[in-house]
Amino acid sequence: MIRKVLPFLALSIGVGFTVWLVAAASLTSILSSFAQIRWGILAIVAVRAAMITTNAVAWQQLLARWIKVPFPIFALLRWIREAIDGLLPVASIGGSLISARLLTFWRVSGTMALAGVFADVFLQTAAQVIFALVGALLLARIVGFDTVPPELLLGLAAIVIVLGGFYFVQRYGAARLLDRAFQVFSGREKFPVRGGEVHLQSAIDRIWRGRRRVAAALLTHTFAWALGTLEVWLTLHFMDWPVSLAQAIVLESLGSTISTAAFFVPGSWGVQEGGYILIGELLGVPAHLSLSLSLVKRIPDLTLGAPGLLAWRLVEARHLFGRGLQTG
Repeated sequence: MIRKVLPFLALSIGVGFTVWLVAAASLTSILSSFAQIRWGILAIVAVRAAMITTNAVAWQQLLARWIKVPFPIFALLRWIREAIDGLLPVASIGGSLISARLLTFWRVSGTMALAGVFADVFLQTAAQVIFALVGALLLARIVGFDTVPPELLLGLAAIVIVLGGFYFVQRYGAARLLDRAFQVFSGREKFPVRGGEVHLQSAIDRIWRGRRRVAAALLTHTFAWALGTLEVWLTLHFMDWPVSLAQAIVLESLGSTISTAAFFVPGSWGVQEGGYILIGELLGVPAHLSLSLSLVKRIPDLTLGAPGLLAWRLVEARHLFGRGLQTG
C-alpha cells in the first residue's frame, strides 16, 4: 500500500513546488516567454524526437548480435519507454522494464530483454555522466571554480560512485543475486522465460563481451544527450535570450543530470525546475526564463508522450488479440 502511495505523494509535492516556483517567478513573465516561442515549439519537439530515435539506435546496436528485431520496433518501444517515464507516476526504471516486456512480443527471451535494458540504462547513464562532467568543467571555466556550488560537485561524485557500483553489479557476478528477484518479476509480469529459470548474469556477460557494440552504444547515447543542447539553445533563442554553445551545454548537461538524479519523483516535477533555476542563476539567466525553459521542455513530454502511451496500449492489445486468435 505504501509503495503505491509514495509515487503519488512525491508527484504531489513536486507539482506543488513547481506551482510555488511559478508564482514566485511571476506567471505573467512566464506566459510572455511562452508566447515568444510560437511555432518554434515544433522545432523543439522535433529535437526531442531525434533524441528518442538516437537512443533507440544505441539500444539496437547493443543487442544487434543477439536478437534480430527491426529498428522501427526499437524506436517504437523507446518512444513508449520515454512516454511512461515522463507521464506516469512511476520511478524512471518503470518504462524500461515495460519496454523489456514489450520486446518479448517479438520472440525475444525475457532474459535477454531484461539484460539488454539493464545494460542500455547503464550506458545511457554513463553517457550522461560524461556529458555532465563536460558541463561542470565548462561551468567552472565560465564562472570560476570557486563559484561552483560544492553540492553540485559532490552530487556528480556520488553519481560516478553509484555508476561504478552498478557496473560492478552487472559485470562481476553480483547480478546473480538479482536473478531470484527477476524470477519473481517475470512471473508477475508474464515474461516468457524458457525453462522457468532466469540466468540474467550470463545474458549480461554476453552483452558486455561485445566491446565494440558497447562502445558504439555509449557514443550514440552521448550524442543523444548532446542533442539536448540544441533543445535548450532553441528555447532560449526563441525567448530572445540567446546563450552561447558553452552555456547551453552547461544548462542541458547539469539540468538534465539533476532531473535524472530525482528518479524517485515522477517526472522530476519541482526538482527539474529548481535545478534549471540554480544553474541559470550561475550563468546570469533570469529565474523566470530558467523556469520557462524547464516548463517548455515538458511540452515534448506531453506532445510525444500522450501518443506514446496510446501506442503502448495498442501494442498490448495487438499482442493479446493475436494470442487470443492463436489459442482460439
